[in-house]
Amino acid sequence: MAKLSQEMKTLITSQQAFIATTDPNGAPNIGTKASTHVLDDEHIVFYELTGGRTWINLQNDPRVAIAVADRSKLQGYRFVGKAELITEGELYDGAKKLAEMMKMPVPPKAAVKVKVDEIFNLGAGGLKVD
Repeated sequence: MAKLSQEMKTLITSQQAFIATTDPNGAPNIGTKASTHVLDDEHIVFYELTGGRTWINLQNDPRVAIAVADRSKLQGYRFVGKAELITEGELYDGAKKLAEMMKMPVPPKAAVKVKVDEIFNLGAGGLKVD
């Protein structure tokens, strides 16, 4: 079972996250999510506020990869897992608060909770982290 180290958590907190999904035809999509944060040792959360391509893709296929890197240190990780789309409760309330702060006219689509199944080190040739 993949566990987030403190180093990984710090990186996720301090750097931009890129979310990768695929459409039903297998075409890749990647987008940034500034709302990405650590929930616990096994889960990463981001908010889907706009309902764009990432949202559409996740409704069809919950598989997701999240890449976070510190370019100045040539260090980063890719977190692979499955997304759970949450539309009520405490996690969703966080998405609603962010949408209100940003003065978005529509409610957010979901809080996206990703169970991290695998972790790869982007700074070590893409090797899997045990």
